[in-house]
Amino acid sequence: MISKAEKELSVDPYLLDFMVTNRFNNGRSIMMIDHERCTRCNDCVQACSDTHQNNPRFVRDGKQYGKFLVAHSCMHCSDPFCMDSCPTGAIYREESTGETVINEVSCIGCSNCEESCIYDNIKMVQIKDSDKSFYIDSTTGKPMIKATKCDLCIESKTGPACEKSCPTEALKRVDLSDFKSFVKWAEES
Repeated sequence: MISKAEKELSVDPYLLDFMVTNRFNNGRSIMMIDHERCTRCNDCVQACSDTHQNNPRFVRDGKQYGKFLVAHSCMHCSDPFCMDSCPTGAIYREESTGETVINEVSCIGCSNCEESCIYDNIKMVQIKDSDKSFYIDSTTGKPMIKATKCDLCIESKTGPACEKSCPTEALKRVDLSDFKSFVKWAEES
């Protein structure tokens, strides 16, 4: 017999299996998109770009289960492999919030973090200024390459711009340790 508490926490067991099989349970902030709600308006990507000096920090693509997409966006893992592979300590856990962030000044563009992220959520990009021009390395004359990833808009008091900008609430940052919140959103979708 199923208890009342179990009924309240019911969610597709195959969705849970998908999340665990792909090791998304390591993530503390997984970007999930409900494709039935998503209108492909691109507001989430534009908000991210606007917030991060024309350098969007996620790709609206990734692994999919049914109508749910787990987008390529840093999940702020409980055990971040990227942090262990950074030779300069440019990737660190923010003390007050626990988010995994990159200090752009300390990043040397070695790509160790990109290679060690098993989720493919860190990208090496040519950094642009506010005029959308590339920063040029004075010694090589080539555009500067740095690691970039989602930082959950750590500087913003309102939280991730991508989630706040979604007009249909199709995009949700999910922490699987907050199982009730995840189930509630998944059931509403």
